[in-house]
Amino acid sequence: MNKYFTTKTITTLAVITALNLALSYVVRIPTPGGYVNLVEAGIFLVALLGSARSGMIVGGLSGLLLDLLAGYAAWAPFSLVIHGLEGYLAGLIGAKKSVMSQTIAVIVASFVMVVGYFFATAFLSHSWATGFASIIGNIAQCAFGLIIALVVRPALSKRVTLN
Repeated sequence: MNKYFTTKTITTLAVITALNLALSYVVRIPTPGGYVNLVEAGIFLVALLGSARSGMIVGGLSGLLLDLLAGYAAWAPFSLVIHGLEGYLAGLIGAKKSVMSQTIAVIVASFVMVVGYFFATAFLSHSWATGFASIIGNIAQCAFGLIIALVVRPALSKRVTLN
């Protein structure tokens, strides 16, 4: 594998990041823990179809830009690291492997996201209780992302190639 991305791959990742941002703003799914968006589904799809690097780039940029565009600048560094790590782990464990490996990869990456946002929320709010309150919404967001990514991935795997 080439250690550098090709121009086509960089362009594809940029378009996917932009699409991920647009879908995250337009589609909001109500749950008991609040509204969830599709940012996780996009991160998981890229990580599972591409590589750990692809998942990290799209995850980190999507999380960072989503928070900056929504006006939550204080959250942006946390989202960059948390979503980047989430995409990296999903790609490292499950990229181009069996459905069971991909499911495990997404669950591990989701755990990292939930724990990361627990600590980020507790840090920014100065309250452990607020950190605990964020767990249900983050689990719901990861669950929707898992389901959507695993349902859509087979159709995209024949059409999309990422390094």
